[in-house]
Amino acid sequence: MGMTETEATLPGGVPEAAEHSWAPSRLPVRVSRRTVRLLVLAAVVVAAVGSYAVGRRWLAPATVQNIQLYTVTRKSFPILLTTTGELKAANSVEVRSEVEGRATIISLVAEGTQVKQGDLLVELASDEIDEKIRDLEIKETVAAAAYEAAVKELEILKDKNQSEERKAALALDIARLSLEKYRKGESKELRKESEIAVKQTEEELQRAKDYLKDSEELFKEGFITRIERERDEFEAWKAENELEKMRVRAEVLEKWTIPMDLQKKESDVEEAEAELERTKKASKASEEKAVAEVNAKKDELGIVRDKLSKAREQKKKTRIVAPADGLVVYYKEDWWDETRIKTGTELHERQPIIELPDTSSMKVVVRVHETQIERLKEGLTATVTLEGYSGRQYPGKVIKIGTVADSAHRWMNPNTKEYLTEILIEGTTNDLKPGGTAKVDLLVTQLNDVVAVPVQAVFGKGGKYYVFVDDRGNARPTEIEAGLASTEYVEIKKGLDIGQEVRLAITDEMNRLLPDDKEKEEKAGKGTEAKKRGAPPASAPSMK
Repeated sequence: MGMTETEATLPGGVPEAAEHSWAPSRLPVRVSRRTVRLLVLAAVVVAAVGSYAVGRRWLAPATVQNIQLYTVTRKSFPILLTTTGELKAANSVEVRSEVEGRATIISLVAEGTQVKQGDLLVELASDEIDEKIRDLEIKETVAAAAYEAAVKELEILKDKNQSEERKAALALDIARLSLEKYRKGESKELRKESEIAVKQTEEELQRAKDYLKDSEELFKEGFITRIERERDEFEAWKAENELEKMRVRAEVLEKWTIPMDLQKKESDVEEAEAELERTKKASKASEEKAVAEVNAKKDELGIVRDKLSKAREQKKKTRIVAPADGLVVYYKEDWWDETRIKTGTELHERQPIIELPDTSSMKVVVRVHETQIERLKEGLTATVTLEGYSGRQYPGKVIKIGTVADSAHRWMNPNTKEYLTEILIEGTTNDLKPGGTAKVDLLVTQLNDVVAVPVQAVFGKGGKYYVFVDDRGNARPTEIEAGLASTEYVEIKKGLDIGQEVRLAITDEMNRLLPDDKEKEEKAGKGTEAKKRGAPPASAPSMK
């Protein structure tokens, strides 16, 4: 009898359930009416025998007769990991849509066509791109005109600013010359004129006094009239006042006129210097603004031209040609993928369209459950059987093991974690086509001369594993330490000796002899529930 549903799974991969995962697949069979009648008759016989057995059970304990036994010996057997996968080219060029946004296929090469590099594969609709190119060409013309106008305005502004700066510099030079002229020439000339005027007035005063003296003597002697004397007296008074005025004027000139004029000339120089500096700053600011405007217009023109160039490149990308020689295979991510590559299909950017596989080197891509991935390593040998090629077999080896679990099928069962593994097929593969199904037998290891028993002799309960050792017709459960397992044998590390006999089947009474561990049974039951939710059967051997 097999294990119950609550029994545990061997570390070597032997499942608990009575219906072992390594058992042959149960395929539906058409049953004839004659066969149905025979089955009904057999059922009646079985029912009668069962009634008889139940009646005897009340009278005496049941005895087991002709239970198959197995003598424990040493065995050598391979540990294989068997799985299926998809046949793919080892080297393949993927063709994608490079058109931004979405684009519709309007022309498509037939799948299975052998193409050469440069052959047209796909043509995408380009109406929107053509309209975009026309709009950008208009924007380019406008932006180019705005840029040229900004450049000319900058040139005019520079000329104007240079003229203003020259004027301001000239004004400064004139102010400095005027200051120097006044300081070294005009002020001295004014002083000299004032000095001459004072001197001349002093001489005139002296002459007037001499005339008056003579006039007074002449008047006394009666040579001139009183009026003439008074006239000379007036001229002397006038000359004296004129001298006083010239002296006052000289003082004013020295104390106020010359210093004031000198300060004004110096102020004119300072103002001219400031005006020149203001003119230069204003020129620089206006030119910087104009330069910024030119750069902005240039950037706008560059942006438009970049967009136009990109749009033209996008136009070119609507015609997709073969990047290399190869066989046209429409891209399909998985067998259940409903996305069809055909005329009228709308593609998004970077969406794969076609694969061009190189069939001179082929590989098989399989999915390995996380409980089995630790056994794999690159370089393991394998036997690849191609189902679509009359079971043709090829040698192979593991060339790549996924580092992270593949998430493509997580939606089907979130608890299942699988790793993509690639097996390179060795030999000539030019006649093979990608997409076929291949069975892979991976040689994980080879066990030589180890103690082993058939898998049906091992029973699990409460996380432990037992065999029923036959002792002169009596069967007793014996705990063992199981190692690796194949589809036929289980390695026994501890618990059995060579020559002992173990039962290959047990009765219900014998099953009840297994130690009871409710806590471990509950854990084992949770593990069974997890399996029912989608965890794959642990039929493959364990490396633990």
